[in-house]
Amino acid sequence: MNTSTLFHLLPSESYHSTPEGDIGADSLEREGFVHCSPDPETTLAVANTLYRSAEEQLVLLELDATALSAPVRWEPPAPAPPEGVAAETLFPHVYGPLDRAAVRGVRYARRDTDGRFVSFEARGATAELLDLLPHPEGGWYRRTWTCTTTSHPSDRGPRPSATAIHYLLPADERSRWHRVESDELWMWHSGPALLLHGAGNGAEPAERTETVTLGADLAAGQLPQSLIPAGNWQCAENTGEADVLLSCVVSPGFDFADFRMI
Repeated sequence: MNTSTLFHLLPSESYHSTPEGDIGADSLEREGFVHCSPDPETTLAVANTLYRSAEEQLVLLELDATALSAPVRWEPPAPAPPEGVAAETLFPHVYGPLDRAAVRGVRYARRDTDGRFVSFEARGATAELLDLLPHPEGGWYRRTWTCTTTSHPSDRGPRPSATAIHYLLPADERSRWHRVESDELWMWHSGPALLLHGAGNGAEPAERTETVTLGADLAAGQLPQSLIPAGNWQCAENTGEADVLLSCVVSPGFDFADFRMI
């Protein structure tokens, strides 16, 4: 067991709202220590056992135990370990606030559409600059606009007439197949070309797909934007060696209730 590295899970807002001060936790006053985990895999089990209902974005701090001012004690969990963690597993408890200088890395929790935590991932420079968060389909995003006009689709509840996001797909990554019950307009901004695959509007993605290439090389047939019609299966693929940055406009506006992913 590597006892020199600890991991602490907390809301992103709690971490970023006090960039200069030490990091506390409610448990410090309630129990006398800050809960930590021995590794990211155990922290995933903690997150899925205790924080499935949390709505805020969670981050995982990687801590250098030797840089902490407060003592660290490895103790059994109380009253029981999270689901999937062996009963004999010991957890590091820090008996004092966490020194910000001890933070060696920050990873962002990615969840699926059911709210289950699936991974903790570091975000790159562009995602950091634009404050993007992990998207369930893959890649990173942030909503940038919500239209104040309301639409009323016949088979859904009220939606904004349109919404927009920044969307970033890292190098050599491909999003999962998904569909949105609204038109989605993709607009390329920077980075390598993006392959946008469409696979019809059946119950599952069709075996035969249609692909357009979004990018800046118009002479080569690349397009600056492309529309995926409502209800059609789609996935995005970055075959380049750098992040690709896009915007996506959805109308009627996006709601995860209208989103399906496989």
